[in-house]
Amino acid sequence: MIVVAGEALIDLIPTASGDLSINPGGGPFNTARWLGRLGADVAFLGSIAADPLGQRLRDELVDARVALDLVVTSALPTTVALAQLDDAGSASYRFYTDGTSVPDLTTQQVQAQWPPTVDALYLGGLGLMLEPVASALTDAVVLARERGAMVMVDPNIRPSLIEDRVAYLARLEGVLEHTDVLKLSVDDAAWLLTAWEPTLFARGPRIVILTAGAEGATVFTAATETHIPAVPVEPVDTIGAGDSFSAGFLLRWLQARDDVVDATRFGTRLASLACAQRGARPPAAVL
Repeated sequence: MIVVAGEALIDLIPTASGDLSINPGGGPFNTARWLGRLGADVAFLGSIAADPLGQRLRDELVDARVALDLVVTSALPTTVALAQLDDAGSASYRFYTDGTSVPDLTTQQVQAQWPPTVDALYLGGLGLMLEPVASALTDAVVLARERGAMVMVDPNIRPSLIEDRVAYLARLEGVLEHTDVLKLSVDDAAWLLTAWEPTLFARGPRIVILTAGAEGATVFTAATETHIPAVPVEPVDTIGAGDSFSAGFLLRWLQARDDVVDATRFGTRLASLACAQRGARPPAAVL
């Protein structure tokens, strides 16, 4: 049983005609859908609005065979992100979060809905940046470890949403004390390591993965460092590539925990599939 916790939102992505297309998204939401397509027993933990866009998010999760038992219904409107694509298909975002659904999750709701058996908790993204959801997910990490679950974190840092850098870093450091696997993009690493010395293993993780887009990924343990090249692909855009990587790595690593290289290689294969299509929608059948 894998619990994926964090944001579910709507990405507005410009089309060639200049219109905006509506695309269900959010890093953990995307990861949950990829895990579901891979056949994992997965549930999404987060706040989703009761409005029509929120219903679409629920429908997408159900379609990907993701359980909704841990979803909390919010009376607030669905959170929206406006994506801007560069010539290479890489996206930057402007988020509209105030008074919306993503932050609307409390510790009490998490504790009330926590399942009796969890093998792994995956979290990150906006869920570690916005309150009260950030406090709720921080407590979820402690709860998961107390009950023997593995924890994987992808911070997916959005500096524009971090009002108090010191407070965010303290929260993340507390989460990493209970983390088995930390996944960082090169942008995440650059932002973090201006504040921290590069001693991430001392903060808790046993495995650190650095993803670098077309340059592939590198997986680090305390004793090893292995680079896995990216799978060549003609990219449409890179939306959801990191999320699909996380799903592939997590599932494969849970299946054979001694082989982090194979898990990283599988993650890069899924990331290439994500880049070959518009938006973050996983294929109906993965691999």
